[in-house]
Amino acid sequence: ILSILGKLDRIDLPKAIDFVARCRNFDGGFGAVPGAESHAGQIFCCVAALSIGNALHHVDENLLGWWLSERQCDSGGLNGRPEKQADVCYSWWILSSLSILGRTSWIDTDKLAD
Repeated sequence: ILSILGKLDRIDLPKAIDFVARCRNFDGGFGAVPGAESHAGQIFCCVAALSIGNALHHVDENLLGWWLSERQCDSGGLNGRPEKQADVCYSWWILSSLSILGRTSWIDTDKLAD
């Protein structure tokens, strides 16, 4: 909201970016706090925040793109974490994250639509 209002100067943006960057995991994803499990919903929040803060250089786009595309299940749906069932809400989180990263082609969108 602050970005939309042109008021990002109201927060300590470098400190916020540093926190988000520390939430990055070995698998390329992001958890809610440093050391927390990567989760598709949280990944979107972190990637979007880094994008708004012009700090996507903190993202390993290929590794994260791989992690996100691996969320596609045999059914075509997407899950939020490994070994979980597909859930329609994750389609939004994952597609939005892949869109920010420029990697929507890394999943089978036709299979997702079916």
